[in-house]
Amino acid sequence: MKDKTPKSKKLTKIWWSFALFINIILTIQAILTQNIIGCISVTLFGLFIAKYGDPVIFENYNRQKEIKYQAAYKKRREYEVRKRDK
Repeated sequence: MKDKTPKSKKLTKIWWSFALFINIILTIQAILTQNIIGCISVTLFGLFIAKYGDPVIFENYNRQKEIKYQAAYKKRREYEVRKRDK
């Protein structure tokens, strides 16, 4: 996989952020008009954004969350080893 240039990364992030904004607006509109087909379609669009857009939009947040998770996992393992050795 080739590295993206900073400009390309920024444009991709803007595009996914815009798609998320449009999805929020369409969700509100579908709920207020009680449009079942609209609700289903925005849900599917939201799942698409969650799968493909989340790593782009929330790249830094996801990285920090993974670091914290790994640290907590390591502490939990150390605690289990100490508890078992007692």
